Amino acid sequence: MKFFISIALLFVGLSINAQTATVSGSVIDNLNNSPLGGAKVQLFPAETPIRTKTNDEGVYSLSNVPYGEYTIVVTMLGMDTLTESISVDVPTVNRDLAFGKTLEQEEMQVIANLVKDRKTPVAVTNIGVKEISEELGSQDLPMILNSKPGVHATQQGGGDGDARVTIRGFDQRNVGVMIDGVPVNDMENGWVYWSNWFGLDNITGQIQIQRGLGATKLAMPSVGGTMNIITQATGGKRSIKVKQEYGTGNFLRTSLAYKSGTLKNGWGILCSASYKQGSGWVDALNTRGGFYYLKIQKRIKNHVVSLSGFGAPQEHAQRSYSQEIEYWDSDYARSLGIPDSLFGINRDNGINFNQHWGYRTVDGKKEVLNERRNYYHKPQITLKDFWKVNKKISWSNMAYVSIGRGGGQRFFNSASSIEYDSNGQIDWNQLVYNNQWKTLFGTTYSTVDAAYDPTLLKSSQILSASVNNHFWIGGLSQFDYQPNKDWKISGGLDYRNYKGTHYNEVLDLLGGEYFVNNQNQNAESAMVVVGDKIGRQPWHNHRDGLVQWAGGFGQVEYVKPKWSAFVNVSAVANFYKGVDYFLGRQMVLEDTVLEVGYYDTIVHNGQTYTRDSEGLRDNQTDWVSRMGGTIKSGANYNINEFMNVFLNVGYLDRTPQFSNVIDNSRNRVYDTLVNEKIIAFEIGYGFRFKKFSANLNAYYTRWENRPLPFGLTVPDPNDPLETIAINVPGMDALHLGREIDFAYKVHKKLTVEGMVSYGNWTWQSIQKVAISGSDSLTFDAAGVHVGNSAQSTYAASIRYGFVKNGYVKVKYAYFDRYFSDFNPNSLSGETAGKESWRIPGYGLMSIHAGYRLKMEKGTLNFRANVFNVLNTLYISDAKNNFAGNDFDANSAAVFIGQGTRINVSVGFEF
Repeated sequence: MKFFISIALLFVGLSINAQTATVSGSVIDNLNNSPLGGAKVQLFPAETPIRTKTNDEGVYSLSNVPYGEYTIVVTMLGMDTLTESISVDVPTVNRDLAFGKTLEQEEMQVIANLVKDRKTPVAVTNIGVKEISEELGSQDLPMILNSKPGVHATQQGGGDGDARVTIRGFDQRNVGVMIDGVPVNDMENGWVYWSNWFGLDNITGQIQIQRGLGATKLAMPSVGGTMNIITQATGGKRSIKVKQEYGTGNFLRTSLAYKSGTLKNGWGILCSASYKQGSGWVDALNTRGGFYYLKIQKRIKNHVVSLSGFGAPQEHAQRSYSQEIEYWDSDYARSLGIPDSLFGINRDNGINFNQHWGYRTVDGKKEVLNERRNYYHKPQITLKDFWKVNKKISWSNMAYVSIGRGGGQRFFNSASSIEYDSNGQIDWNQLVYNNQWKTLFGTTYSTVDAAYDPTLLKSSQILSASVNNHFWIGGLSQFDYQPNKDWKISGGLDYRNYKGTHYNEVLDLLGGEYFVNNQNQNAESAMVVVGDKIGRQPWHNHRDGLVQWAGGFGQVEYVKPKWSAFVNVSAVANFYKGVDYFLGRQMVLEDTVLEVGYYDTIVHNGQTYTRDSEGLRDNQTDWVSRMGGTIKSGANYNINEFMNVFLNVGYLDRTPQFSNVIDNSRNRVYDTLVNEKIIAFEIGYGFRFKKFSANLNAYYTRWENRPLPFGLTVPDPNDPLETIAINVPGMDALHLGREIDFAYKVHKKLTVEGMVSYGNWTWQSIQKVAISGSDSLTFDAAGVHVGNSAQSTYAASIRYGFVKNGYVKVKYAYFDRYFSDFNPNSLSGETAGKESWRIPGYGLMSIHAGYRLKMEKGTLNFRANVFNVLNTLYISDAKNNFAGNDFDANSAAVFIGQGTRINVSVGFEF
């Protein structure tokens, strides 16, 4: 009996010793959570080599691994080696590995102030390469954010690159946007022009949305949040990508990208180019543009030095005017309770309708000509040096320059009759005829005018451009000192110097040979031709906006396995100046003719006018300075390996933007200048498990002295026929909200995600604003909901890998409690405290699908996107009281959102 027991035990032991397992998982980039293909994964020690490489999705699998204790080692060119211990004691072992953080990646972590999960106490959303490539299609970059907590983006009039985004109810003037750590918000008004960044998706490694005051160390305009766009690293696997896209509106885009990986002697190259063209979903919203990017990087001992440059020269047509609802669709208007207008002359134009274009015949050929057109090129060049002084100290320095050239085309003489054909399009041929011929008492004459030139045709209507050039240089220096594993001290300096130049110039005389602009002060200078500067207002025809920014910051961080906390302090000094130039060589002041050429300076009625190389320059504003700063702090506590809680609190004493310091229309400093005061508080909870993760956040943001971007335009009390701009310094707002988002990986082929965001954003002010002398304006906005952004958003998505290397994803987002934008001037008297019109809630569904076909020397990627699958009819943007003062749908001006659109692409990667 003992013999048989011994034999049985022997076989059991042999069976146990012979047990093997499969070890599998994913290898991801620890900087942006994107998969790393081509990484080598090995197990040590082993009697025979156990090794493999990750596939293009970053997935690895090691089979027939005997039970035991191992060290798993991951290596890849340009990456730091990863070594971890692993126990193999069950048939299937799943181990995901975060890999990377070379010196290059550490540099980006420092410069971009990226949030670390379960350490940085900030609400954050990360969007990686996979999500961008699967969902963006031909949309503007902000549109991919619409399913994220607290975010609402719209395409406004539908022009390519004209998207806008809000975070927690704050528009993008109050969202800090950075590209590789370089701030890009406009230095005069804070806006972000997405048409300038077309093509960035081709080389973006990660987009990180930090909601609230965020983790950035700079004194940024981050009231609603911070958006960090991080380009890909040059290291890792060498790759070449070519992609061709086609979309609705004959959209075509060709893209090329090359990443060298880490070359010999520490060199690396990342470059990309792209070209697009299309006619738009909205009628004749044509677009054409290119994109280029080049980064050259070199590792020199403990330095990473890089020089990068990119730009996106483009032109696109625009639909500028929102209209009453029945203008687009009277059936839809009636469904909202709007009665038919009495005459109904201009209704049912269609939701694709665009009034800003028509056909012009040139050399016998009909060509589309857009009246409203944006054209711009804003190259940006950055030089960076990241120095890892030793294990405790690193020092980063960067210098950048941005050179913007371009503007917006439109009719110059809006008072002149604009001819339209029977389809409601601009009749360009008739306009050209009117600029060449005129009929008086039945007789047709040419448009020559002996008072100016008896031999040339005088135009009555022309196309001009509002030119907005800029030259912007900046520098950022930051050090990080880590005396031990628990503490980290950071500090640095931020400097920006900006000059914006603004004027109007003649683009097209539309068949004539000159145009007379009476704003240019005298007969000689009033005659203008193509390329001449031209004034829209007396005296103020050509202006400069000068802004200087100098800031400093310091931060202390404390990190333990369970605890992490930080305190950040920053200070900024802002300087502003306005300069105006006169265009005429002769100037009339109160009927007195002054020949400027005889004077270097002129003193008239107490004002000094100076002549310089630019022409005649009026009395410049003095430099105006404002000081501001930020203090914020937060802490995170990891309850266990699955759960964490955090809180943060901050106070921002924010300097006003240039447009709230200098009145551009009259080049004067506003009478009342105050800093904006923001108090913010947030708490959050996070849960992380193998297949399920969730985040829950609640926030409180009080904003005092919240300004209107360009002041408020009101009637001039001294001249009822004129208007003046006044600064509105005392508007307060309170933004409260809760957010929840989750992701559940049902199994390796099926993932479900969702989010709910509920805000309660209201104005808190009853304000009296001085206009002139004893005149004042009083309005009451207390309790009125903040408009221009949906206060409740809901989203869900399901992604299913129906076959190997293939996927289909369905997304649905719903936007509700969306109040129209309003003018505080309308909230007075009987309408004091009256709520703006609430836009009907709407939901949008999109479908995304793709398949990766592996080939001998590369892969083919097929992708398809369908946006607004259900062709939902909805209002994307609205202004209150456009036609009347009834605070309802009938008086609102709206843009109708875009209907169903498609985008398909095929790409080759090797």
